[in-house]
Amino acid sequence: MNLEFDFRLYNEVLDTPLSEEELAVINNLNVDFAQRLGLVLDYCSKERMDAHLVATEEHLQPTGIVNGGVYCAIGETMGSIAAVAASAKPAVGMSNSTDLLGSVRAGQRIDATAEPVHIGARTHLWRVNMYCEERLVAVTNLKLMILSK
Repeated sequence: MNLEFDFRLYNEVLDTPLSEEELAVINNLNVDFAQRLGLVLDYCSKERMDAHLVATEEHLQPTGIVNGGVYCAIGETMGSIAAVAASAKPAVGMSNSTDLLGSVRAGQRIDATAEPVHIGARTHLWRVNMYCEERLVAVTNLKLMILSK
């Protein structure tokens, strides 16, 4: 699926953060795997992205805790969108290294923040820290390739 987006996020570097209205439109698109999982974007600028996800039964592995793939999807999505916000160009993941540090159960909220480690013309590295009740539960380092439009 190749979609054309007419949003600031995809057309300009976000010197000013997305408004609540812009975030609501993007959150309602449901075109990304992590959005289908329930990821909600709370803040987005060229310097930081915040999002959250409330864990449901569908996110759990048989042991009753959130599956590690959920954290990978959160990190991949947030890092990719943050790179677009910082470059106004498409970005694709080159490597996703996610460390799982704690467990989350159904009904608990995962709060995540993506911040740049390196912003280059052709590659970015974003770190996404994920917390549950102020306890660090996962960290993703996402290396991305910045594509020409």
